[in-house]
Amino acid sequence: MELSRHAPVYLILPGKPTLREQFAADELSRYLFLVLGVKAEKADSAIPGANSFLIGGPGRNAASAAFLTKEEFHGALTGAEGIFLEIRDNIALIAGSEGFDDCERGTVYAVYEFLERYLGCSFAAYSGPGVHAGEVLPVLDWIALPNGRYVKAGADRSYRTAIVQYGEAAGCPIHELNLPFISWLAKNRYNRILTWASIYEAYKETGLVRELEKRGIRLSVGHHESSQMWLPYYGNRCFSEHYRETHPEYYRLESDGSRYRPKDADGHTGQWILCSRNEDCIAQVAENLSRWIEKNPLVDTIAFWPNDGIAKQCCCEKCSRYSKVENYVYFQNEIAKRVSARHPHIRIDMLVYVDLWECPKGVRLEPCLRADEAAWGKEQRRCGKPDGSCLSKTEFETNLLSWKEAGAEIVYYDYYMGVYGNRQRIIPMADEIQSIWRRFAELGISGAGTQIECFNLWNHLVNLYTFGRTAYDASLSFGDNLLALCRLFGEGAEFVMQAVRRMEEALDGEAIIGFAGKYMIEHVDRACIYGLFEKALAAAAQRTERNNIRLLRMAFRYSELETADPSNARRIEATRFQEYDDPSGELAYMAVHFDSFFHNNSQYGIAFPVTNTDTRSFVPNQWYCFE
Repeated sequence: MELSRHAPVYLILPGKPTLREQFAADELSRYLFLVLGVKAEKADSAIPGANSFLIGGPGRNAASAAFLTKEEFHGALTGAEGIFLEIRDNIALIAGSEGFDDCERGTVYAVYEFLERYLGCSFAAYSGPGVHAGEVLPVLDWIALPNGRYVKAGADRSYRTAIVQYGEAAGCPIHELNLPFISWLAKNRYNRILTWASIYEAYKETGLVRELEKRGIRLSVGHHESSQMWLPYYGNRCFSEHYRETHPEYYRLESDGSRYRPKDADGHTGQWILCSRNEDCIAQVAENLSRWIEKNPLVDTIAFWPNDGIAKQCCCEKCSRYSKVENYVYFQNEIAKRVSARHPHIRIDMLVYVDLWECPKGVRLEPCLRADEAAWGKEQRRCGKPDGSCLSKTEFETNLLSWKEAGAEIVYYDYYMGVYGNRQRIIPMADEIQSIWRRFAELGISGAGTQIECFNLWNHLVNLYTFGRTAYDASLSFGDNLLALCRLFGEGAEFVMQAVRRMEEALDGEAIIGFAGKYMIEHVDRACIYGLFEKALAAAAQRTERNNIRLLRMAFRYSELETADPSNARRIEATRFQEYDDPSGELAYMAVHFDSFFHNNSQYGIAFPVTNTDTRSFVPNQWYCFE
């Protein structure tokens, strides 16, 4: 197949394309135009002698059935979310698995795989509209694509999740980076978002749920807002009843004889606030959930989590007979049983963390329950060992498997963007990811989710890219992913790869996640890292590549300045935002001009949780002069 600016291209879709098939064709058409200036046209069948792209497999597309038999196609794609690409002369088949409940994600992935594999596009990062950063696309006049076939039989792990949280000034679910972020998730093989109920409602209002559906990204909804959403203390727009007035007995009985009352209007703290053994409360929550599910068909998982924090359990006579975790599991199991009877496709995701961590002995769990264990039990896990032993074969794994033995599906809630105490410092823990995902496959762990937000991609780029890609294809080594990722940096890629490897080598399990970024900065050869970035910037030929180098280097520079600041000795580690001594004004300059978090600059997708605004006499050099 020869593609050029002068040769017509035709797209052949199924007779009645699904939303994902249509989106896949639209994405292919858009990028063919951006790379080659080609305006693809739709046709009902392959045009003799013309370049034709067949979207969808032979079970969906008659033109594909004429190109390849169903038997051969289905024999190649044996799992959900598989990718099938074949170029034969002037016809290219681009398709995903058929017959699986996977929303045709494989077809969407197949388009991106084609664009990366054959045209040289890189989708490893994003930026805001109009900014020359993020994706790197070649501009070609002509390219010859060889005949051949690429097949990925199916996704290696089914649960590949972005746990989306927003905070403070950048907490707005209508942030301009939301759509680039969602697009990035699909391009890099994330297949689910787990988020707060209020964020999901905002996504509906802003049209982002429709964008998720186009890409086949599914939703887990609830998070620390679950009780506030489905048994609202003060009522809400979905459930008008004020349960504090009508049914105070649904809430936790305190030791002084009163019932739970939220300390603030948000009510996100106080841990497990319900009376776990009140059967009427269980029935009410199950009813409310069922009614809500009927109105929100794109949500297939309810993340019915406790509020954050740790608190004493209900003191009523029934609850007092059991431990807090026994009561918590009883409630979750009963909810799952009732909801599943009406909505058998729905899963209930149960957060397993702090003192709600250990599986009670002898319990049998409903098969629709998912135990979502935070990699932060009694303390945060360590990170950075390439053999995966900071997580695998530890108490985290032993505990998670006990939930599997009790009948639940099991997944991890991990922290590849760190925790708030880390304050967005680079954490070099990508080199352990392949070992961890391979271990998941051995043990039947469905996968993992990681906290990730639309405004901090560059702080944790290597981790978050490697997480999604390896979750989908566990054969990819750290080196494979690093090579693919560093196409973002053009001719500077070799030097960036060296810098990333040095960062990864500086951390080998010595620190927990909250302090791992600080440990790396204190033990890496910083002069060498800066020298490698200098060489990369000098070598890169395109402005997007140079700007990408600037963003990754800026994340490293922020990590160094933040860690070295004298006020760290006085700082409360859990504080998200901090005023720094910052004598040069460089931290403030980063935050004011580039931050997409606290200062809400939507262009760059990088976070500096710095409250300073006084840039003093800092004069920007080549590292801050974006093109």
